[in-house]
Amino acid sequence: MATAIAPEKAQQSLKDRKRELYREAVLDAAERVFGSEGYEATKVQRIASESGVSLTTLYSVFESKWEIYRAVHRRRLGEVMGLAGGIYEAGASAVETLVAGMRMQLDFFMSRRDYTRMQLKEVTAWSTLELLRSPEQIEGLSAGLQHFASLFRQGIDEGDFVDDDPELMARMVIACQQVRLAMWMDDGCQEAPKSVADAAIRHLLRSYCRPERLDAALHKADLEQSP
Repeated sequence: MATAIAPEKAQQSLKDRKRELYREAVLDAAERVFGSEGYEATKVQRIASESGVSLTTLYSVFESKWEIYRAVHRRRLGEVMGLAGGIYEAGASAVETLVAGMRMQLDFFMSRRDYTRMQLKEVTAWSTLELLRSPEQIEGLSAGLQHFASLFRQGIDEGDFVDDDPELMARMVIACQQVRLAMWMDDGCQEAPKSVADAAIRHLLRSYCRPERLDAALHKADLEQSP
C-alpha cells in the first residue's frame, strides 16, 4: 500500500521545486545579462525582467547581485570540474589525458556561450588568480592549474614534453585557451568547435613536445602535422 504524503510535506516539496525553477531561470538570465553588460553595469531589475520573475521573487531566492554572480560561477565551474574528473583513465599517458582535457574544456566553453561571454567581458587573465573576482573562480582556476601542471610534469617524466616549468606551461595553456575563445566569439562563432579544438591542441603539442616525440603525440590526438 502506498504511503500517503502529509499535506504540509507535499506543499513544502512543491515550494522547493518552484524555488529551484526560479533559481535556474535567474541564473540563466544572469549569464546572458552579465555577458552583455558586465558585472558592474548589470542591474538586478534587468536580471529579474530577463528571467521572467518579479523582483520580489528574485530576492526570495538570492539576496544580492553578488550572490547571483557567485552562484552562476559555482554552477558552471562545478560542471566543468565534474567533467574534468571523468577524463582520467588508468594507464593513459599525459599526452592522451591532456588532449582529452583540452577538448572537454573548449567544448564546454563553446557550448555555453553566455557564460563564456560573461567571463571574457571582465577582461581578466584567466591564468592569474589575483585578478579574479569571486572565490569560485579562484577555486576553479587553482584546480585547473594544478591538473594541467601535474599532467605536464607527468609528460616530462614520460619523455614526451620538453623539460620546462610545469606551472608556467599550465598558465600558458589556459591563457591561450582564453585568447582562442575570444577570437572565436569575435568572429561570430563561425568556426566549427572541433576545428577550434584541433587547432588549439596542435599548437599545444607543437609548443611543448620534444621534436622526436611530436609525430607520435599528434597521432595520439588524431591530428596531422599540417595545416
